Amino acid sequence: MTFLVTPIIFLVHIAEEWRHFPDWATRHFGATSRAWYVYSHIFLIAAISGICAQAASEPTRMWTIWAVAVQWGLFTNAIFHFATWWLFGEYSPGLFSAALLFVPVTIWQLGLVSLAGVDLATAISLGTVMGGVAVASLWLNMNIGWNFRRGSSETPA
Repeated sequence: MTFLVTPIIFLVHIAEEWRHFPDWATRHFGATSRAWYVYSHIFLIAAISGICAQAASEPTRMWTIWAVAVQWGLFTNAIFHFATWWLFGEYSPGLFSAALLFVPVTIWQLGLVSLAGVDLATAISLGTVMGGVAVASLWLNMNIGWNFRRGSSETPA
């Protein structure tokens, strides 16, 4: 049950971000589009849900480490939202759900798994890399339209 919370809070975060994050990210990083946001997050939802479901149903050392790494990756996303809010002096779409969900759930989950003797150093290292890759990807030109072609930033109403 511990790990099944992660995909749910990720979906809440996406609901906060999806409408404004692509435009905000384009102003501050590389060009992106709502279409790319949706496409990339379909993969992320599937991966996070699969990892967390596997860790919940078969809590082996490997799946537990991966599930904790995913949650730590969300925690690094919260740090990103706090940092960009401070740096840019404006609301960073996703800030509220990151602050209200990612931070406390990460603390709760780390407390539970540390009692179970999980290798937190490995999980935190993996999660930090995941979070870093997510932030680094913002500098890519991902202005991809709904037809998978570059240059179209049109979004459906």
